[in-house]
Amino acid sequence: MSVFTKYAMDTLMKASHPEIDRKQCWNLTPHKDHCTDCKDICPYGDKIFIRPNLIRDWAACTDCGLCVSACRSRCIQPSAEQIQQDIAPADSDNDTVWIGCTKSGRRNDLVRSCICALSWEALAYIALNRKVVLDLTPCGECENDLCAEKLRSELTRLVEFFGPALFQSRFTLAYQPGEAPYEVKNLSRREMFSHMTDSSKAGSRYLLRLLPGVQDAEQGKGLDFRLLLSQRIKQLKSETETPARYGFYLPAVTSKCYGCGKCEKACRAGALKLEDLPEGLSRVVITPWKCSECGACAAACRDHAIDGMVLRQLTSLGPVSVLKFKKSVCTQCGKPTPPDSPD
Repeated sequence: MSVFTKYAMDTLMKASHPEIDRKQCWNLTPHKDHCTDCKDICPYGDKIFIRPNLIRDWAACTDCGLCVSACRSRCIQPSAEQIQQDIAPADSDNDTVWIGCTKSGRRNDLVRSCICALSWEALAYIALNRKVVLDLTPCGECENDLCAEKLRSELTRLVEFFGPALFQSRFTLAYQPGEAPYEVKNLSRREMFSHMTDSSKAGSRYLLRLLPGVQDAEQGKGLDFRLLLSQRIKQLKSETETPARYGFYLPAVTSKCYGCGKCEKACRAGALKLEDLPEGLSRVVITPWKCSECGACAAACRDHAIDGMVLRQLTSLGPVSVLKFKKSVCTQCGKPTPPDSPD
């Protein structure tokens, strides 16, 4: 084994728990709502978390992914092992992927402590590659109200993302043991070797992206599953003349905006940028694949120029200009001023 390969494997295997980017935590942005979602949903929350963005000890962590999925600002990044497990079904032999929880007695391809441990972005990525059967048979007897609420919100978000028609064509919700039974596709020898080669290449590409100094320059502070989703949507768009539209929540920036920059500073993911244009114009640019839809930018705007988050239909997750405006600056300090300012 070469030194490079050994280093790559060590990097992958050592990541057995999520990592927290404290700077991106919702609680460090100006707002009135204190978030404890990660600590509340974690089965070992008191043992692991001192407070939501500060870890006591990872020893009790089972890498279940619940905290990753629950984090509204996506400051909790999944481990490399979790990402590999979650995206592997997208390259499976079958045309359909069965997903369920540990309480289910059915056979499933991907098993987690709860289906909601998979973020909606991860589920959407799998569904853009394979059809998905969600095994909901244990949900009727589940007593975990937090997980049940999270699962409902994820299913709602997936319907908003795909639209009702596309959601129904990509997802099957199995509430009864006999619904959508597990099936195995029989492969020819050629198909089997082709699949093994494709999976190996995909795994190698992802492994390389984890190494210091060779990460995708486009990634920045982005979100792993969101970036994968963006790349898949870009691929599908290039393969069709009429690309599908997907629902994403973006900040609803209004004409009250004068470019003070508070929202840009509040967005720790770097999803929102203010850009200067010729002739004294400026614009607000959002990069959807970097945006976690947390609303921190709206909470930071004291002039109420961001009217919450609005669902928009997009064909790609590249940068989107959401507002152009005439920028006025103070004659003394040079800082942006509201249009109705006497200066």
